[in-house]
Amino acid sequence: MNTWPLVDAYFRDRSFAQMEIASFDQFIEKKLPEIIDESKEIIPKIEEVKVEMSDIEILKPRIVEADGSPRNNFFPMEARTRNRTYSGPIYLTMRLLRRDVEQDVRRACIGELPIMLKSKLCWLSGKNPDELVEMGEDPMDPGAYFIINGSEKALMTQEVLSSDRVLISEELKGVSAEVISTKGAFKGRVRVTRRLDGMLYVFFPASPKKLKLFVLLKALGLKTIREIKDAFPEEKEMENDVMVNWENTFVKNEEEALDKIGKFVAPGQVIDYRLRRAQEVIDAFLLPHIGQKKDDRLTKAYYLTMMATKAIERSYGLRGEDDKDHYANKRLELSGKLMEHLFRYSFKYFIKDLRFQIDRTVTRRRKLNISTIVRPGAVSERIRFAMSTGNWIGRSTGVSKFMDRVNFLSPLTDLRKIKSPLNKNRELYEARDVHGTHWGRLDPIETPDGPQCGLVKNLSLMAEVTTETEEDPIEKLLNKKGVKLRKL
Repeated sequence: MNTWPLVDAYFRDRSFAQMEIASFDQFIEKKLPEIIDESKEIIPKIEEVKVEMSDIEILKPRIVEADGSPRNNFFPMEARTRNRTYSGPIYLTMRLLRRDVEQDVRRACIGELPIMLKSKLCWLSGKNPDELVEMGEDPMDPGAYFIINGSEKALMTQEVLSSDRVLISEELKGVSAEVISTKGAFKGRVRVTRRLDGMLYVFFPASPKKLKLFVLLKALGLKTIREIKDAFPEEKEMENDVMVNWENTFVKNEEEALDKIGKFVAPGQVIDYRLRRAQEVIDAFLLPHIGQKKDDRLTKAYYLTMMATKAIERSYGLRGEDDKDHYANKRLELSGKLMEHLFRYSFKYFIKDLRFQIDRTVTRRRKLNISTIVRPGAVSERIRFAMSTGNWIGRSTGVSKFMDRVNFLSPLTDLRKIKSPLNKNRELYEARDVHGTHWGRLDPIETPDGPQCGLVKNLSLMAEVTTETEEDPIEKLLNKKGVKLRKL
């Protein structure tokens, strides 16, 4: 059977860079409004002043000439030849309130966002080959890159461990179950460890050292031995470990458990403040992907018992160890996800700068309005700097790189490169090896020589990466079909 016509049709109808463009479009349409909703109210130190933000909109690229006049129809070729950034203005509806009375409402420009070529916001989107030639573009160019100060920059796909997925591993002191809990910009590792003596300990950001799991379970609302036993499976190995941990947990009730955590997070404070601070730490930093409210504490307790169950089962040889190099435990962050991280960081700095400008304006007794407190450069400068240098959020380097135009194939390989965040100076033999799950997804041959060998990879020619999907519609469908939730 001759399959070449099928392969020809695949590459004729689909672009090499289609997944990068889809990822960037999803960032513009869905992720940007979510980032604004996370910080839609800004309350500075000065009392009785509040700023509300809504309705973010990114316009198509335009250029502001030397005389200050803006001009649309700013095409990529002009950005290349004039050493300009191909970017579109970001507009927000901002409401300034003082003592709950509206002082000023304005559609403010808060900065500029580089626009990916051939995305929905690009002037090249939807153009036929003849129109592209008129605009100075190569009809065969796949797009999916940015133009920063006249230079073509491609974002290298980042390979990261999957978030919100429990992985079991063996250590010298015992077995640990670990999950990277992600909520917005916050990523926190939560680890439940079973020591060789059967004791269970838990670690999460801002938690005390050597915090016993059962102390945290009591703080989360599992108060009696019966409630804790019901949270674990009815197996002899489980019952044995549960009783060992219960007998070595010396806190009597929920208040004592919270106070034990509070003495670490708020040392030397009065008991009321310690208890409140302990609750705030549990809600904010413990498994934030489940929720960050008081009502979510019991769900977090059951999730922790599930992690502990897996660690105990591994200790008794009832389950295997998870392979971190298995591609089911990996995720690829495309251009849209990388831009989401960068914009969220830049927007937080913008909010910080906005608070400072409000405080300064009020203390100097000047008139407070939106045009005087908004500095558009606060967002634009940080985005442009990261994309120019390749230094990204979370100490990642080499995320953006110059598009290689030596021949036609060079830019195509740049758009399909995958970079691992692991240190290139360490041996890491297993991470560099070709894993069985790479088959059909990654090219086993195309990787550089030297220290980057095995850490920089290439997607296979017909491999595709899907974009994120929302969980709520699936949960609603399952509930509609009568699926019942079981205790973890």
